[in-house]
Amino acid sequence: MTSSSNAAGRARLPAPPRDRRPALVALALLLVVAGALGSALVAYRSGHRVDVLVVQRDIPPGHKMASSDFGTARVAADNGSVVKAGAKSNFIGSYATGRIPAGTLVNRTMFRVGGVIPNGAVQVGVTLTVNQRPAQELQVGDVVRAYLVPKSTTGPAVTTGQVLVGAARILNVQTGSSAENDVTISLLLSQDDARSVLPAATAGQVAVALLPDATVPPIDLLTS
Repeated sequence: MTSSSNAAGRARLPAPPRDRRPALVALALLLVVAGALGSALVAYRSGHRVDVLVVQRDIPPGHKMASSDFGTARVAADNGSVVKAGAKSNFIGSYATGRIPAGTLVNRTMFRVGGVIPNGAVQVGVTLTVNQRPAQELQVGDVVRAYLVPKSTTGPAVTTGQVLVGAARILNVQTGSSAENDVTISLLLSQDDARSVLPAATAGQVAVALLPDATVPPIDLLTS
């Protein structure tokens, strides 16, 4: 009985634990190698840079680009959407299709060759007094709504505040030298809207209200 009990006891003894340290060491080595490769890739990309075109000042929509509008910046070479500095001559004389903030890296979708005024559209100048425009300074690229504001009630009956144009893009802004500080803006209009606005503009009977930046007028600059 004693010998069989001893044999059974020996059979129930737990097996010695396996040494897992080699697997852990191998995993640690893999992590070290992966980290080193990642660091090397980051260092390579950060060191491999090229000169690209950047816009040096705020550019309004429709602006004809000049050499002085462009500068250069160094960026990673794998950024495929940028334009290399050596291609600047290709963009001189092109037109901005939208507002471009200073410091923006140039890409080809920002500009159009051959002008941005659509066929059939016209530009109409409107001079505004301080009472005919918002307190906020008007800028090229802003979208405004034009209203009729008669200066007198003589003549044919008109409705004060009648909307002449629901939305129109400003293409030019000029500040007058008079003591009244008048401002003259150029509006991009269809020919039908121009026929409504011109008589009132000539008589100084147009006022404008500034619309949200996201407003898209029915007649707008070409973008493609």
